[in-house]
Amino acid sequence: MLKRQTACSVAVLLALVLAAPIFSRGVVWRFLGDARIHGGQDHDRIQVDGQQGPFRAVQLRVSGDNFFCQRIIVNYSDGASEELTVGGRISSEGRDRIIDFKDGAHLLKSVELWYFKQPWERDPHVTLYGTR
Repeated sequence: MLKRQTACSVAVLLALVLAAPIFSRGVVWRFLGDARIHGGQDHDRIQVDGQQGPFRAVQLRVSGDNFFCQRIIVNYSDGASEELTVGGRISSEGRDRIIDFKDGAHLLKSVELWYFKQPWERDPHVTLYGTR
């Protein structure tokens, strides 16, 4: 009986030790805003409440049709901005676009999406998340 309890205790301890790196890598994404992309425009802006705290990266999640994004401009609360050339299709097939900021964490004001105008069957819906 004692051997069985010891074996179970060792197994649980081993599982926790091996699982610790998995849990420590967990990233919490906070909802920051969203935009519906319309075919008659060439850009949209997602306003962000700067009071939510500094973020070191943002993530774009797309539903609806794919769209071809030319560039993304991240505007910070201090007036600075960062322009990222994308030049590629952002897909709604479960792939998320993660953007890490060059200089660490920033308070955000808005994120601008510049894209090619085109008609879509289902307008793309872009949701913006941030992580600290």
